[in-house]
Parts: sequence; C-alpha cells; structure tokens
Amino acid sequence: MSFKLVYLSQQDPQWKKDILGFGDPGDTIGYVGCALTSVAMLLSGHGYSETPRTLNQKLKNVDGFVSAGIRWGAVTQIYPKVTLKAFIPCSTSEAPLAQINAALAAGQPAIVQVDSSPAAGIQTHWVMLYGKKGDDYLMLDPWPYQSDVTKEDLLMKRYAQGRTLKRAISHVILFEAYGSGPDGPISTPSEEEPAPVSTGEPQACLARVKDSVTWGLNVRSSVDVSSLANVVATVPAGTQLELLEPDGPSKIGAVNQWVRVRTPLGREGFAAAWYLENVPGAAPAPVTEPASSPANEAPAPASTPETPTPASTPSVPATPPKEEKQDLVVVVSSAVGTSGLRFRKTASKGGALIAVLKAGTRLTVLESAKKAKTKIGKANQWLHVRGPKNQRGYVGAEYVTLP
Repeated sequence: MSFKLVYLSQQDPQWKKDILGFGDPGDTIGYVGCALTSVAMLLSGHGYSETPRTLNQKLKNVDGFVSAGIRWGAVTQIYPKVTLKAFIPCSTSEAPLAQINAALAAGQPAIVQVDSSPAAGIQTHWVMLYGKKGDDYLMLDPWPYQSDVTKEDLLMKRYAQGRTLKRAISHVILFEAYGSGPDGPISTPSEEEPAPVSTGEPQACLARVKDSVTWGLNVRSSVDVSSLANVVATVPAGTQLELLEPDGPSKIGAVNQWVRVRTPLGREGFAAAWYLENVPGAAPAPVTEPASSPANEAPAPASTPETPTPASTPSVPATPPKEEKQDLVVVVSSAVGTSGLRFRKTASKGGALIAVLKAGTRLTVLESAKKAKTKIGKANQWLHVRGPKNQRGYVGAEYVTLP
C-alpha cells in the first residue's frame, strides 16, 4: 500500500479544546497541537488510523510527552513498525534537503518545523511534507488552510518568510514505516518476483565506538536525548557494535544521524553515528559493558548539537557531570524594564508563556553551569531554568546576569 493523503486539522471542534499531553489548561490541541496532528496525518496515511484525540491519549499512556511537547521516539512504542529515523535541528544551518527528498521518494513523508510568522524570531509551526514540486514541497498543514488534498499546498508560498528553502525549514523529523496498519506490509511483492525469504538474522556489519569517546557512548531505545531514561546500555570506546539497518554503514560518522545497533551483550537501540567508525568483521568482538550509570554524551559539533531543543519537544537536559552539579543562579537584568522577561515553556519566542518575570528575579539554571555561562548576556540564546514558583522553562539568556 502506498502512502495515502489523509488531512486532519488541529482546529477540528472534535478535539481542538483537548489538553495536549500533560500541558497546562491553555495548551490545547487547537493552540499548540500542530506536531501531534502532523504525526496523526503521517500515521493515518500509512494505514494506522489516528486522530489528534486518539493519538494524544495513546502517547499519554506511554509517557510520550514532556508537558505539552511530544517525545518523538514514543511513537515507536505505540507502533513498533514506525521507526524514528532522523531528528535534525537546523535552525542555524541549512536544512538537509537531500535527505528529505530521499525520504519522500521512498514514500516516507517528512515532518518539518517552519516559521509561521514574519515577526522577529521563529514562531514555530509543524507541517507534513509528502512530495516535491520544482524547488518547493507539497504539504499538509494541520492549521486549517487547505483541507482539500486534491489541491496543492506549497510550503514556500506561505512559510518562506523571505528565506530560501534550505533556511525556511528549521527542524526535520523523519519516520520510516515498515508496515501499513498493524499487520500488512507497505507494499506487496509482485507475483513475477517473489520476495526473498528472510532468515530473520541481520547481516553482521560492524561499527566501532571511536577512541575519542572516553566518556562512553549511550545506546538508547529511541533518539530522544532529553533524558537518560531511555538509555539501555553504555559502552566504552573501542566497543564493536552490530549494525541492524541495511543503510547503517552509510550513516557511520555522519553528524545528526542515528543508527540502530546491537551491543555485544545483545542490547538493541540507537547510537549517535558521529561517534562511530566503520570496521571490517563478521561478528562483534566480546566486550564487557560497564555496569555504571549512563554516560552523558559529549556534544556533537557546535552547528549540530546532540541535545536539540525543538519547540514541540521541550528539552530536559541530562544530569551534568559531578563537577558541574552545583546550582548556578542568574538574575533577571534591569534591561527588561517595566515590561519584564518572558518565561516560556519552550526555547522559542512562540513558546507558551509561563510567567512574566520582574527585574531582579532569581532563577536556578537547570543545565550545565559551564555551558550556561557561555550564553549569559548573549542574544538568540536560551537558558533552561527553574522559576521562583518551581516552574521549569526557558528565558532569553540576553536578559539575565550573574548575581
């Protein structure tokens, strides 16, 4: 079965007033449910019939939200045949158009983040791309704009905001559906060319954890890096991992790529491909995995951080190393004047507002002190903090100072 266009609107009266995930009363599907609705359209198009309401409940059942933000990897907990293949933040770099094009050519739509307003900053909005037309993409937009799937709706026509296509997309989420509906395959092999019989065993192709990864590499059940809860194993430098994807070798060493692997002790999950290198061999060499707690992955190159903070997925930073565990306190600077500082749920000017903080308000930083100090006072940077009433959220680093 090929992908079928199914349009759903976050503004549908059937569910628009439903609270999204574990959000606050104002976090309704109609207001901030564009990512959820885009996923529901993607699943429905592959034969997994969902609405924003039904998918919202199923994700809640598997703790698939951080407040009102989706944990993208939780979709696979509901539908194991739908795998999160790529999680690529690109607000400060060019969007990976070749990767999007390859997915679309294979019948796998892309969910992307765009800027919904010409106002300053990125007013985050998520849409689903299903095809390419010239130098633009065909999309289904969960905001009620064009619900007739027989009429073309182009991304750049509405969301370019004066940017090129490579810069109009600020985040890319790629899923790969291995099945259409709970049981059937995406496509049926032709009678003339029967499908090969699988032995059930993946080819033994290996990758090795780079020697530079002295802190150890986390293997996760999903590519969600907002916490350590999904870490299934931590392996030391030099460990050989078995690749479980046919295209696994092509990803090794690539930034912002994740590859499904099996550890020497048989644990399966996703590993950051940029910390791996290809090695020859028929089977992984036995390696004893440490029994210690999960490691904190070192960051990827600056333009492609391993722990991104997309607007629809509020980030909960991993526990910092012991030497950085002390609390860092910052103070809202007088530069905010009488208008105060916006305290938001997500690291975006379009993020839901928690409170407006007065100058002099003290905030506890919830990320690495070392990393936070490099941001303080700088424009276009966000700090993850705890507010005076124990709320967690983000503030613009430009408007805080050290006490």
